[in-house]
Order: sequence, then structure tokens, then C-alpha cells
Amino acid sequence: MGRIYLIRHGETDSNSGKLFQGQMNTLLNPAGLAQAEQMASYMQSIPLDAIYCSSLLRARMTAAPLALAKNMAYKPMTELEEISFGDWEGVSFKELHREHAEEMRTFLERPGDFTPPNGESFKMAQERCLKGLEKILAQEGHDKNIAIVTHGGIIRLFLCYFLDIPLNSLWKMAIRNVSVSIVFDSNGYFMVECVNDDHFLQRTGLGGYISIV
Repeated sequence: MGRIYLIRHGETDSNSGKLFQGQMNTLLNPAGLAQAEQMASYMQSIPLDAIYCSSLLRARMTAAPLALAKNMAYKPMTELEEISFGDWEGVSFKELHREHAEEMRTFLERPGDFTPPNGESFKMAQERCLKGLEKILAQEGHDKNIAIVTHGGIIRLFLCYFLDIPLNSLWKMAIRNVSVSIVFDSNGYFMVECVNDDHFLQRTGLGGYISIV
């Protein structure tokens, strides 16, 4: 039996500023860099056979300290990139609530029925990240311990799949920056062990944002 460790990237200025990021190539801010180091320190004693990550910079910057701590390479994948929010990327939640109240209501209450303008639907993003997972497991096997450093939206889409949760309920899961969610893999039968574990940050005052994107 293997384990999959789903790790959200560290904090960015877009997180703290409450902006939609999507596939914008934002960097970790100083707090995010410190969070990534704390996560790597926590994960150092946990056996890992492979590290994969989103190809976006904030995920790569989070994976790098982990790879260094484990003396391993990390493998970026475009399939693990965040949901594309199209025209909403770089725009604040406050502005969208003010200017596009009805669309934001659908986004928050029925995300499975919503596609951002010039972006991708949550169903499309879920199909994409699951194809990435298939590639990872085909390469590594189901008996390996694999870290996947990715994004809050993508982790929620994975968890919806593993738990058979409808996409309209995905915002009911809190996923903080650098939190770790663990999934057992029993030859393709997935069992979620824990969600949103960031206890290793609480002692340092570096608790992550629960921003949804």
C-alpha cells in the first residue's frame, strides 16, 4: 500500500491580497518561503519515493526545499497546474463580488456548474489533474509514497474524486497553504486518511491562508 501526500503551495501575495491566481505564475512571498521550509522539515522523516509538482513557480518553489531535504529531484507537470480562472485572474474577490455578484454567487454555491470567462470548468480541471495522477501512478506504481505539491483548487478536486463528493461541495473543504492531505493507495482503491494538516506551522505562527484559489 502506498500513500499520496497532497501538499498545497506556500503563501503568495495574491493569497494574502485575496486575489484570484489561477494559472498566474506568482512567486512565494517571504511567509510562503518560510512555510515551505517548515513543511520540508516536517516531511523530512516521512519516507518518499517520488516528488511531483505543478509546473507553476509557486508550487516549484514549495517543492524545492522538500526535494533538497529528501535529496531527491522534483518533477513538474502541467496537469497539476491550478484551475484556469481566465479573465478573473489577478482580480480581487471584493471587486468580483461588487461587479459580478451573480456569477460569484454561482461560483461559490454551485462551482460544478460554473466556468469562469475564458477559463476552464471545474470538471475540465478535474479531468486534467486525474490524467496527471494516472501518469504518476503508471510511472511509480501503487505501492510507493508520492508527494504531489500543487494548488488548493486541485487538491479539492482530487479529494472530491477520492471521496465521491459532488463538485458543488468542493468549497466545504479547507485547504491551507502548505497543508498536507494524505491518501492511502491500495492498488487503485483510494482512502483519505487526513485533510488540511498544517500542525507543523502552528508552533511558528506561520499558519497558512485558507484562500480558495
